[in-house]
Amino acid sequence: MFFVNIMKLLIPSASGIEAVVKRQLNSLGYPDTRAVNGRVAIDNCDWTDVARINMFIRSGERVLVSLACFACPDFDALYDGVTGIEWGDVVDRYGKVTVVTKAVNSALFAHHSIQSVGKKAIVDALNKKYGRVEETGAEYRVELDITDDVCTVNLDTSGAGLHKRGYRTLNYDAPLKETTASALLDLSVWNPDKMLTDLFCGSGTIPIEGAMKALNIAPGANRHFAYEQWACTDPKAYDVALAEARDAFTPRKLNIVGGDVNPKAVEIANFHAQQAGVSEYVKFNVRDARQFVTRSAFGVNISNPPYGERLGDESSARQLARDMGKLYRTLDNWNFYFLSPIDGFEREFGRRANKKRYIFNAGIKCSYYSFNGAKPVKHSEKSPSSTRVYSIGNQEKT
Repeated sequence: MFFVNIMKLLIPSASGIEAVVKRQLNSLGYPDTRAVNGRVAIDNCDWTDVARINMFIRSGERVLVSLACFACPDFDALYDGVTGIEWGDVVDRYGKVTVVTKAVNSALFAHHSIQSVGKKAIVDALNKKYGRVEETGAEYRVELDITDDVCTVNLDTSGAGLHKRGYRTLNYDAPLKETTASALLDLSVWNPDKMLTDLFCGSGTIPIEGAMKALNIAPGANRHFAYEQWACTDPKAYDVALAEARDAFTPRKLNIVGGDVNPKAVEIANFHAQQAGVSEYVKFNVRDARQFVTRSAFGVNISNPPYGERLGDESSARQLARDMGKLYRTLDNWNFYFLSPIDGFEREFGRRANKKRYIFNAGIKCSYYSFNGAKPVKHSEKSPSSTRVYSIGNQEKT
């Protein structure tokens, strides 16, 4: 039971990284994208595209199928618009329908009422098709997005959010979402030929995501998705995407190091790296960020340091910013990136950022600061000091 194999997909993302998602989709072979209410839209897709994007997108939060769009000034219009969808072509008679809502600048704003009317409309349509809905089978998560009195009805093909790669199974304070960590990497100048550090690695998300990206490990290769359980999908789509993911893996030498002052965090980070299949490519050390030393001439540090609203107190967070500014001035050929909500971070750091953009992290409006170093010289122009041995914790590199 397939419904129409020409679909419009919507890819939500955290505010501030929509452009990153568009570039990631472009690299996957989807150049014709556009922004729709803060989401990235792609037309003319089929179930293979649904499977591929769920499997490979690194910073998108979900993959939604847009089923309908209609004016929605009141509850009668909502009911009529939802019942007008051919739900029998989407949901089987045993399907369990869950309705979630979003309302922005809408005459309808009571989420419970929107949810109730939407669910009734879907069940009424299914009862008309099947006689009686059992709701004992696979879950179909339906989103009613009402913006400016226009309702878009979307079907969530992902299930659990796409930030859940499957490797981060142990809890740690204030973790950075995997999708956001991947976006921070894409918004930096780092590439796999450069050293990558995270001086406040916590549970290891940024270094692990960096290794997965460098090794072409698909972020969805170790998990499953809601659409796999549906009768309306192409049953071969997931297997095709998984085979592509397995073929994409490309081992290579990497120099990625994470550090944290908390031994428990480093223990968790090492476990997560093992779960992600990158433990031989990433090293974690127990180290105070202020004690970081390296003889590597060029490198990139990307960190989400503690700040008052998440961990510790604001005065400590400001002192950390000052300390990182001092460290940066000893590594002036490095590129430093920090995600922080602290007002006046640049003043504490000691210089104006080369670039700054706003990104929401766990509902907190943060700035992503880029402090650039010198560009690497060509190999023939390298000075002897750029090839010296350097030491990081107990890791020795050349």
